[in-house]
Amino acid sequence: MDIVKIRNLLNWMQSIELGPGDLSTESISPYALHSEGLIQAQSTGLFCGRNVLELLFEESGKQINIDWKINDGDSIEPGDTILTFNGKGADILKNRRLIRWIIGRMSGLAGDVQRAVQFLKSNGKELVEGISVVPIFEVLDEIAFETGGGYWVRHGLTDSIYITRAHIHYAGGIDACLRQLNDEIGDVRKTVKIEIEVNTAAQFEQLNELDYDKLHLVNFSEEDIRVVFEKLNPVKKPILHLATLKDFKNAYVDYFFKYCAIEELHRNFSFLDTSLIFSH
Repeated sequence: MDIVKIRNLLNWMQSIELGPGDLSTESISPYALHSEGLIQAQSTGLFCGRNVLELLFEESGKQINIDWKINDGDSIEPGDTILTFNGKGADILKNRRLIRWIIGRMSGLAGDVQRAVQFLKSNGKELVEGISVVPIFEVLDEIAFETGGGYWVRHGLTDSIYITRAHIHYAGGIDACLRQLNDEIGDVRKTVKIEIEVNTAAQFEQLNELDYDKLHLVNFSEEDIRVVFEKLNPVKKPILHLATLKDFKNAYVDYFFKYCAIEELHRNFSFLDTSLIFSH
């Protein structure tokens, strides 16, 4: 967990959500009231977000006490208490939408990932993140993805070189692109991975035996997937990207790949519903 990035993200979210202050909370009481209460789950899921919320609560210091009743990776049912609090209730109240959004998004993604992981594992494959990760919020999604049992391989844009068709066209072709890469990175090539995204079987055939570490099969038709694995003999195991989990076919079990990405997980996932309850 990159604490610095998460703190920066939370500060940015609060600056947009709260602005100069919470007029509603400040209007009902001119001073902070001592309060007690809890956050309760209203739907079934896999909980995630505790470490992130602890960073959100940091600014309250000792003015509010949080007692966690659940940990990341725990199953949760409607009515389960996620946490109880006592102290400066205004800090909980003003952040209520952020708290519910963080729990809802991270837990929802973690639960969806867990179901995908279980399905793929039963078919001899493992789940990695797709290319449809949400900018900015991927620092939270990475935690949720790994809580659900998936593998988050890439971290930002500097840990590997990821070449798309746009990069290839920009460079003037794949030969020019790879030649420039080798000239640019030199001896560092031994430690820097080169990953290339291909979108058709014809593109795969062109790149199959070139100098790369991973090929990503993205937006492939069912027929092109069949051609790649049944006719073109991949030199290295590619990563297969599917739009949805339902696109996984029985024939894929025996195909020469280990990792699969499900793009829908980053575009459309469930939210864990919660409620904030003040008892005093």
